[in-house]
Amino acid sequence: MTTDAQRAYRLIKDRIISLELAPGHVIQDTVLIGQLGLGRTPIREALKLLEAENLVVTVPRRGVFVSHISITDLQQLCEIRIELESLSARLAAQRATDDDLEALRACSDEHQLAQKDKVVMRLEADRKLHLALAAATHNRFLEAEIERFYDLSLRLWHLALDQVRPDDVSVASHCELVDAVLERDAERAASLMREHIRDFQLRIKAAM
Repeated sequence: MTTDAQRAYRLIKDRIISLELAPGHVIQDTVLIGQLGLGRTPIREALKLLEAENLVVTVPRRGVFVSHISITDLQQLCEIRIELESLSARLAAQRATDDDLEALRACSDEHQLAQKDKVVMRLEADRKLHLALAAATHNRFLEAEIERFYDLSLRLWHLALDQVRPDDVSVASHCELVDAVLERDAERAASLMREHIRDFQLRIKAAM
């Protein structure tokens, strides 16, 4: 069952990632209470979780602010994601159940059907695929970390959204990656994931 704190966490996090709450924005409890229809306690619990994920920062005697992001963050996030997600792809190829493989096929199909002129739709499909791969590892600790660092990276996509083209969210690389997992080719899956994240890094760097 989802608690109020979990709901608050997800709702606030989505607003930060999409830049609805922009970097440097002052977060006010009273405003969020009115917007989310949740109490002060779950919102404060959610903000503590978001601070642990470096999405918000508390400044003594000033308040809570949305964390800033920069090109330096891109480099550091990609260093971590390359290692975590190549491991995820390798383990998914080794451990995925029939249900996991079906979920991955569905994610691949959704990615291919996402409208070519809709970057946001492609980003949503991209996130589902990365998380489906993480789920297929059957390692809850790895899955949690991948979601955490993916969402931090997704914030960078939104920061550069005006400069990003739909083709920058590659459909072909996702299809290759899913095929490698379906074929149980663990090393190829890991290699393709490394290439995929390096490509993401280059495209965002160029857009920023």
